[in-house]
Amino acid sequence: VNEKDPIMLRSCFGASATIRDICSTNNNRRTVNSQLLVDRCMEFVTAHPDCFVRCHYGPTEQRRTNDETWVFANWYEIGHWSGDSCGIMTPNPPLPMACEGQTRFKVSEDDEPKIEELVVTRTFTEWENALIAKKKCEDVNNHYIFSSNNDNELLRSMVITAEKAARAAGKVILDGQESLDSSVSEQKVNIKDIVTKYDKITQDVIEQTIRKEFPHPSFLGEENVAAGGDASTEALARALSNGSDDYVWIVDPIDGTANFASGLNLCGVTIAVVDKKTNKALIGVIYDPHREEMFVAVDGRGAYCNQKPIQSNNNASLLQDTIINAGCPADPNAFAASMRGASALNSKCRGLRVIACSALTLAWIASNRLGAHFGYDLSSWDLVAGALIIREAGGKITNINGSPYDVQTRSMLATTKSCSGGVHDEILQVLKEADAVSFERTN
Repeated sequence: VNEKDPIMLRSCFGASATIRDICSTNNNRRTVNSQLLVDRCMEFVTAHPDCFVRCHYGPTEQRRTNDETWVFANWYEIGHWSGDSCGIMTPNPPLPMACEGQTRFKVSEDDEPKIEELVVTRTFTEWENALIAKKKCEDVNNHYIFSSNNDNELLRSMVITAEKAARAAGKVILDGQESLDSSVSEQKVNIKDIVTKYDKITQDVIEQTIRKEFPHPSFLGEENVAAGGDASTEALARALSNGSDDYVWIVDPIDGTANFASGLNLCGVTIAVVDKKTNKALIGVIYDPHREEMFVAVDGRGAYCNQKPIQSNNNASLLQDTIINAGCPADPNAFAASMRGASALNSKCRGLRVIACSALTLAWIASNRLGAHFGYDLSSWDLVAGALIIREAGGKITNINGSPYDVQTRSMLATTKSCSGGVHDEILQVLKEADAVSFERTN
C-alpha cells in the first residue's frame, strides 16, 4: 500500500480473499475478487497521496492449533483526506486520517504464501463518518418505496422502523444459533409448539426499536399471548379494538422456532402494521437473517426483496407443474387435515414440501420459489405480513374454504400469480374433496 504499487499488492493474494471489516460500514464477512480489492485500494491511495500506513510494532506470526498461519499487524494511518473517495467530496481544509487498528492475515501454506483472509478491527476514518452521514441522508430522502420525504411521512417512517427492527431481531437469531444455546425452554400446546429464550429476547428487541420512534404503539407480539388458537384469536380482536393508536404492530419474533432450536436455517422475523379503522394491513415485513433477504410490501405500492421489486409469477400455470408447501400445524386435528390435503395433492402436483415456517414459504411464493402454500390455524403474526407481500407481488390468498382473506383468517391457501386462476381453484377443490378445508380444534 505504501509503495502504491498495484502489481506488488496483487501478488499478495490468490484469485479471491475473504474479508471481515468489523468496524466499517460493511460489518459482515464477504469473499471478494482480489483484483477488485486491489482496484479499490489504489483508488483510495490515489485520492489520498500523502496517506501511509505505519505499524506500532512489527507484524508477528502466530500458528494456531489447527495448523493455520496468521500474521498480526497493529497499525495506524498518517496523512490527510485530500481527495474524493467513495463518493465523498474532499473537505476544505483536508482532514487528518485519524484511523488505527489491527489486521489479522490468514496466510496459505503454499511455497509462495498468499493472503486468504483478512480480519480488520479499527476505528472509523473521517471519510467513513461522512459516508455514513451521506447514506443516512439518502435513506431518508430517497427511500426505494416512497418518491419523496413528503410522500406519506408516517407510513414511510413505519416502514423504515420495521426494517430496522427486523434486522436487529435477525442479529439476535444468528447470535443465538451461533452460541449453540437455542434449546427449548418451554412447551406450549404440545411438543410441536415450543419457545426458546431467544423468542422473548428477539421480541423485546423489536418492541424497543419500534418504541424509539413510536413511543405508545399498539403492539401484539406472539410472546405476550397465551398458548392456543383461541387465545391468539382473542388477542387479535383486543388489539384491533383497544388502545388510542390508530395502528397495531403485529410481530412474530422467530417464525419457525422449532427449526431455529434444531439449528435449521429456516426461520424468520415477521412484522405487520394494520390500520384499526379498516382492519387492513398497510405494511408487511419478513426478514430471513440467514440469507439476508428483506421482503417488504406496502399497501398499494408493491412488494420488494432487498429493495428490488418482485412479481409472484413463476410460470407454473398447471397444477402438475406446481411445487406446493403443506402446513404443519401444532393442533393434531389440524395436522390430520393438512396431511389429508397433502396426500390428495401428492399425485397431482410437481412436488410437496413441509417447511414449517409460514414466513419464509409466503415470501418464497411472492418471489417465485414456491407455487402454493396451504396452512391451518395460523395466528395473525404468522400470516398478515406474508399475505400482504403476496398480494402486492400479484399473487392470490384466500381462506382455505375459498372465501376472501382478511386479517382474522387462520386457515388459508396462497398461490403465485400464474397459479392464481385455475390452479388456485383446482387446489381448493382437491382439498375440499379430501375433507381438508375444516377441522375441529383439539381441546
